[in-house]
Amino acid sequence: MFIEIVDAFRCPRAHELMWLVASADRLEDRDILAGELGCPVCGARYPIVDGIADFRGAGAPPPPAAQILPTDHGARGLRAAALLGLTDGGGLVVLAGEWADAAHDVAALAERVHVLAVDPLGDVSSGAGVSIVRAPDVLPLRPESVRALAVDAAHATERFLASSVAALRPSGRLLLPVASPLPDGVVERARDAHDRLGEKQDLTTLELAPRPLR
Repeated sequence: MFIEIVDAFRCPRAHELMWLVASADRLEDRDILAGELGCPVCGARYPIVDGIADFRGAGAPPPPAAQILPTDHGARGLRAAALLGLTDGGGLVVLAGEWADAAHDVAALAERVHVLAVDPLGDVSSGAGVSIVRAPDVLPLRPESVRALAVDAAHATERFLASSVAALRPSGRLLLPVASPLPDGVVERARDAHDRLGEKQDLTTLELAPRPLR
């Protein structure tokens, strides 16, 4: 867990926004490998183990064992970087589920972009531009803290998508399965047989959004 993105997190419980407080038991190259994040509002504590922050709360089942999946992560990473518009550097990018397995490929392709891998299915390690979290049914990030975001079908739920849109900056891009409904606050920009690409609305995107025929 890269220490400089801690400010982007929020407690996933329903209460006022407040900065989380990080304590590190073990650091390596500005990555917290062991420690915890604490909420000063509700007192919740979220452990960081092996560089992975777990926001699911006490009693959550352990994550499934990492799998070696036949997916071409290089091709998936290239697709994510292209569709999410990561040609210029900087910012925080979130990849959830199947997309998270390509986190290191995206980090290598996009200069100065930090990638947050949410619930990766395969063996993804923290470091080298990548941080990892286990999430509940919402994305534990502050409003407008994320540049772009890609979710798989398992994360394309109403609550997770709503929190994802809230975390996106205006005009930020959202990549989701083509079968998933487009969440409120997002206009569609493109689609193919597998995915649809949306953009968070601001005054500019509202002006450019297609208008219904009358």
